[in-house]
Amino acid sequence: MKISEEIAETLRDEIIAGIYKPRERLIEEELSDRFFVSRTPIREALKQLESAGLVTIEPYKGAFIADKDLNEIRDIYELRCVLEALTTELAVPHVTTDIINQMQQALDRMEAYIDANEKMGFARENERFHNLILAQCPNKVAVKEVNSLLEMTAAFRRLSWRTASSMRDSMTGHQNILNAIRAGDAEAAGQYAARHIRLYLKENLTNSSQK
Repeated sequence: MKISEEIAETLRDEIIAGIYKPRERLIEEELSDRFFVSRTPIREALKQLESAGLVTIEPYKGAFIADKDLNEIRDIYELRCVLEALTTELAVPHVTTDIINQMQQALDRMEAYIDANEKMGFARENERFHNLILAQCPNKVAVKEVNSLLEMTAAFRRLSWRTASSMRDSMTGHQNILNAIRAGDAEAAGQYAARHIRLYLKENLTNSSQK
């Protein structure tokens, strides 16, 4: 993992925990001294946090903690709980054996990426797994809305895979969803999909003091 990614993840956790106040400035020189690195990886880390909606970078002024994006991200995940439960439940009757096999293959590759601590590969297969479900949902309006919400939090999700342990913690939820789909239990699959997102919400966003 690049040093800039490690710095971004550390700062991300601190922002989520409410250690920084909204609009508080992040001074490159101070961060450089803190992490014992040059300003280059600090700037790269701040750009990653900006992409995740946690930091705003203003020309000639510097980087500042975003003043409302955490609440927006939290709202997005709460809405995803509802919509992805619906799209998953509606998709189940249309999932073929071939799709189930593809989903299992995605999970197998995710396990391999966990062992290799490859976050990007894990994120890619995670996206593939969920897209396979969305593609089977007949309600295309709901699918469009889910995809829009996913795009809005793409960078934030990438930063959330901090360690192999954090990636492995999500695998139980994925397997529960697939098991319910394999059994043809649409209601259970929808409930597991919502629970999967709700657990992520609890672990990544409910510890913030900015509620």
